[in-house]
Amino acid sequence: MSITDKPKDFQTLFLDMNSFFALVEQQVQPPLRGLPIGIAPYIGGTGCIIAASREAKNFGVKTGCLVKEAKKLYHNIKIIESRPALYMIYHKEIKKVIESFTPHYQTLSIDEFVINLTSYEQNLSVATKLGQAIKDKIRLDVGDFLTCSIGIGPNRFLAKMAGERKKPDGLTIVQLKNLQEFYSGIKLLDITGINHALEFRLKNSGIANPLDFFQADLPKLRAVLNHGGRLWHYRLRGYEVDDYATFTKTIGHSHVLAPEYRSPAGAKSVLRKLIYKAASRLRAEGFFAGGIFVAISFYDGPSFKKSRRVSPFSDTRSFTSNVFEMLKDCNWYSNPSYVSVSVFNLSSSRTMQISILP
Repeated sequence: MSITDKPKDFQTLFLDMNSFFALVEQQVQPPLRGLPIGIAPYIGGTGCIIAASREAKNFGVKTGCLVKEAKKLYHNIKIIESRPALYMIYHKEIKKVIESFTPHYQTLSIDEFVINLTSYEQNLSVATKLGQAIKDKIRLDVGDFLTCSIGIGPNRFLAKMAGERKKPDGLTIVQLKNLQEFYSGIKLLDITGINHALEFRLKNSGIANPLDFFQADLPKLRAVLNHGGRLWHYRLRGYEVDDYATFTKTIGHSHVLAPEYRSPAGAKSVLRKLIYKAASRLRAEGFFAGGIFVAISFYDGPSFKKSRRVSPFSDTRSFTSNVFEMLKDCNWYSNPSYVSVSVFNLSSSRTMQISILP
């Protein structure tokens, strides 16, 4: 399906494992079940929470916050050092479950998968049964404490959005005839791909909410967002504009900092989370990286950007140490606004000895 094809219902199933790292720890350590726990690569006060259990989220603990901040929110939260090798084992078992139902799937990250539904599966009854069967088999074959949210929709964007509507352990379907109702029930920042900067830009152009965004015509969106406006026009209406395969040249993540992270310490904590996510993708996609790029923008000063070629790596520890070595050259102003980190000069891990480090 592409932008030239008329959108249809029940095209895509999006699977997102709930609080994946935290639930894996609760799966293998039953005494942790029901307790607020946070997962961090470094468990000291300046460590960054990369996953929080449902119980921890109930106390306001979110991914990206510092360990010391999590402990202020709930003093007795248990912080567990991350175990990437363990999470990869469970990731591979989940892939086996999906492969037992269909070969038409794509791994997006360690905890996200997208399935292109066949013509037989493209109806309400069969798609719903498939989604529930996958959920049940993950619980039965992989772990009884693991849950996932599944969304089904006309394209992968709307399927992902549907899955986000009911967490944890949901199964939600969005259909073309219900799009106005769907967009009426959410905020701009609830839309996948909308950050604070883009929200501000849309609102300044008279697009105050998702329904306005959906109802805006193509010329309006092109005027506001240039070429991206065309993609958004079709994406919001169920056309598939995100399902394309390219040769991977870089892997990275970026983040517009929320007000509470607009400080050097906050920016560094978010960078640690982004590094962890990018390193997990690097290993999941079977690459070693030979270069690193890091960028930080500031409200009150010029941006910092630096790249460096390094010895090939795939582990989080090497990635983190290299980035923070590069940051020694950063002139830190008081109000950082945006952070970005990526790796380049990728090579297949099949031709190299795999690192034993997480």
